[in-house]
Amino acid sequence: TRYTTGEPIADAKAPAGPVDERWDTRRFEAKLVNPANRRKHTVIVVGTGLAGGSAGATLAEQGYHVVQFC
Repeated sequence: TRYTTGEPIADAKAPAGPVDERWDTRRFEAKLVNPANRRKHTVIVVGTGLAGGSAGATLAEQGYHVVQFC
């Protein structure tokens, strides 16, 4: 799926419920990505400081297609 700048994201895959409980719910319901399928996924990293740059580089080394925005 392609998104354009300013377009709302219709499929956020965020679970319903209180914000403070959403991460725990998503973390336990999310499925692992098969290493053979990593190139099919694009990861967006917002922020290219030390942490964002490092996260993007690590994900790219693991086979993901990474797009970074500063």
